[in-house]
Amino acid sequence: NMKVVTKVPGKLFLAGEYAVVESGNPAVIAAVDRYLTVSIESAESGMIHSTQQSDMFLTWYRTNEQILVSEENHYQIVLTALQVSEEFLREQGIPCQGYYSVTIQSELDDQDSGTKYGLGSSGAVTVATVEAILLYYGYELDPLLVFKLSVLTQARLNMTGSHGDLAASSFRGLVAYYSLDKSWLSEQMYVQGLSNLLASDWKDLQIKQIGLPAPLELLVGWTGSAASTTHLVSHMESKKTQQSKEEIYSQFLNDSKVCVEQLIWACQNKDIPCIKQAVTRNRYLLRKFSEDMSLTIETPLLTELCDSAEANGAVAKSSGAGGGDCGICLVDSQEQKEDIQIIWEQAGIFPLPLTIAERNKERI
Repeated sequence: NMKVVTKVPGKLFLAGEYAVVESGNPAVIAAVDRYLTVSIESAESGMIHSTQQSDMFLTWYRTNEQILVSEENHYQIVLTALQVSEEFLREQGIPCQGYYSVTIQSELDDQDSGTKYGLGSSGAVTVATVEAILLYYGYELDPLLVFKLSVLTQARLNMTGSHGDLAASSFRGLVAYYSLDKSWLSEQMYVQGLSNLLASDWKDLQIKQIGLPAPLELLVGWTGSAASTTHLVSHMESKKTQQSKEEIYSQFLNDSKVCVEQLIWACQNKDIPCIKQAVTRNRYLLRKFSEDMSLTIETPLLTELCDSAEANGAVAKSSGAGGGDCGICLVDSQEQKEDIQIIWEQAGIFPLPLTIAERNKERI
């Protein structure tokens, strides 16, 4: 009886959101220490189950080694991740046979209330399933391979987004992520076999592991549930002419890139004033962008979160899609952290006890 377990962290954007959906644009994303766990155990029959949906079990079976289902599928991401990973393993000459059960447990959302904190559960479940199935077949885990298999899984399902969440969950720690060219990838998916595609360099993609220099520490505040990312991104229609909107957008992309590259450089060079400056700058770029595009990124509560942090000598901004969910703050002392948390709680902002998850050791 074979059993493997993998724990994958959720994520939070520190900088570069919105701009990172364009290929070659950078973001800085933290993997955070709330985890999604996938276990795979050999079994008499194929089964997928999440403890969050206690009554929902999905049975799968094999035909010519392929994994198939015949019932309504509530575990589309998990199933596709298994199919893509096994396809890769078979190309490596590893036979994929027999049955196993897959169990998913998540602490990314609040267990009791089902409250979602925006920590990226669809990304984490993709990465965790890929990692678990590679482990199950004894294949060596490499963060870049895991990332690429996760991207291909989501690409097959036509999922949108920058895939930065997948980079953070695969590599752990704090990640500088330059968005891959997705139209290039969709073309390549038709012309290249899986192994060739996974072995090649992907257009515009770069992932670097960086860190926050001491004494800087991440503080996260939750302001209530947000609208979904896709909903926000598709609402970028305003009364402005198409041309002026294109100009605003390309200006925003350029400014965001400069700002995020400053942040990456400053993290690598442990330049704390420069880090703070970049985060503040990114906050204002996002605010201007949202005003120009008639979007709500920084809600009144997120504004309060950021302003109270700034009033106490820290820096802060909205994280991810905005419109609610989380704001991030960088503090440089325990005292400052405690002062800000008290102010937040009085304002109805819930400090989440999160830290940056330990980075994945590069396996070379």
